[in-house]
Amino acid sequence: MKVSVIRPHELGPPERARWRALQLASPTLASPCFSWQFTQAAAAARPDVRVAILEDEGKVIGFFPFQHRMGAGGPAGGRLSDHHGVIAAPGTEWDWNELLRRCRLSFWQFDHLAAWQRPATPVTCASSPGLDLSRGFDAWHRGKLASGNTLGKLPRKLRKLERECGPLRFELHSRDAAAFEEVIRLKSEQCRRTGQLDYFAWNWTRALVQRVRDTDDEDFAGCLSTLHAGETLVAAHFGMHTPQVWHWWFPVYSQAHSLYSPGSLLLLEVARAAAAEGHTLLDLGKGDEPYKLSFADCSWPLLEGCISRPTPVTYARRVKKQLGAWVRTSPLAAPARPLLRHLSRTSS
Repeated sequence: MKVSVIRPHELGPPERARWRALQLASPTLASPCFSWQFTQAAAAARPDVRVAILEDEGKVIGFFPFQHRMGAGGPAGGRLSDHHGVIAAPGTEWDWNELLRRCRLSFWQFDHLAAWQRPATPVTCASSPGLDLSRGFDAWHRGKLASGNTLGKLPRKLRKLERECGPLRFELHSRDAAAFEEVIRLKSEQCRRTGQLDYFAWNWTRALVQRVRDTDDEDFAGCLSTLHAGETLVAAHFGMHTPQVWHWWFPVYSQAHSLYSPGSLLLLEVARAAAAEGHTLLDLGKGDEPYKLSFADCSWPLLEGCISRPTPVTYARRVKKQLGAWVRTSPLAAPARPLLRHLSRTSS
């Protein structure tokens, strides 16, 4: 197998067309995270993104997007990538260690690897819940109501929100720049409030999302959806989609209106509108948040882990992990923990 490593902007029309054809060959690759446009958005935001082109007997059989730093590898888009791996047709075989060697990677760390691409290394299983809209919104909705979950309460909350806060206005494809900025602000605020990593603490993540926002191709587009009550923005979501999959990425809602469940009301309207446009899956992304459990009726299996080769970089990583474990558990390291947590959150 021949492996060539290039920068994403070097992908020409033939490579892009082949990439899209391979993506269409497997439903497990339908996520917009697997699209070449997402990789190019990541490359526009970071200089360390590359694409490995896999060829066999002169024919391109796969693409492997990744980012690297001194031999340490991760998915293109880093923490913003909710699905990653090799874009290849089902049944395609490759040797992960050999692929890493050709890419000059000592290791490649992953947390959303497509399960069918399982490497010969210890992994943790996970899943990405979603809404199966292949039979239409009404069929999905009837199935959820029949299961007796909390979605049946949403119409009452919707009427109460409209009665007390003003007429509701939903936009599936909003071009409101102020609403987009509000999504970023509220998501950062939410992350800090809940003690999670702030996705937008680094300039490159914001640049990636802005690039996705500005992309509106037939087979990949960013999308801002909003829900207003009167003149007040009560919920918004910025995500991306392919013709098949709508990816739930950055949802936010007004804390002042939380009793009305505006985030769930928005998700319900997005599901209805996405199904009407022909999307067959609304992917909620990995996680066990209660609303995902309420809305989801299917899931994609994922893997978390790391593939590594025996190199000095891999050895240094092992030592770093051991040191980190010592810092987290040893009483001697207690005074340094606040500073180390701060450095971890502010580094990319």
